[in-house]
Amino acid sequence: MKNFHKNIIILASGNGSNAINIINNFSSANSSVSKISIKALVCNNPDAPIIDKVKNMYADINLYCLPFKKAAERTLFEKGLTEIINKYKIDYIILAGFMKILSNDFVLKNLNKIINIHPSLLPAFKGTQAIKDAFDYGVKVTGVTIHFVIPEIDSGPIILQEPVFIEEYDTIETLEEKIHKLEHKMYIKVLELISCGKLKIADNRVKIF
Repeated sequence: MKNFHKNIIILASGNGSNAINIINNFSSANSSVSKISIKALVCNNPDAPIIDKVKNMYADINLYCLPFKKAAERTLFEKGLTEIINKYKIDYIILAGFMKILSNDFVLKNLNKIINIHPSLLPAFKGTQAIKDAFDYGVKVTGVTIHFVIPEIDSGPIILQEPVFIEEYDTIETLEEKIHKLEHKMYIKVLELISCGKLKIADNRVKIF
């Protein structure tokens, strides 16, 4: 099958389990034929555990820490991020536990290039507490959504959605575990679709071939 080479960067803010999962699957150290080139990981939080994880485990990954904790730091963060995108000729920006909001201007300049993962079946339960909100509301089914980013938060063309069933015996902790396991599988699936040229977006609609 033809390999559609794509350069990506990963943005993360915390523990970075999704980021590490992507690196495990696509880093040159772990793949004899890398379908996805991870050019860099960018973290906005200098105290985030993901920084030491990448330093200790993946010396081949270019690591950047661009401080962005306060809204006033966003302009400088996006300026630095744009320089990295241009430097490595980035095709896709992968948000993996990135907990800050990018500006409308940045998003529009990179439209159809930014991909996010959200722990609910959007448009239900938007926001940073999606798992807890679904659990507290008492729904029987929640899930995971991977989507392209647009200026409206937790919106944009949906690439992939899969359900997670909430059983009577589930706690918030077991639900979080089920959702995170599914997130890891789904992000790899989406990146594989991209690398094989099976995912296209046009007119705000995603097509999978």
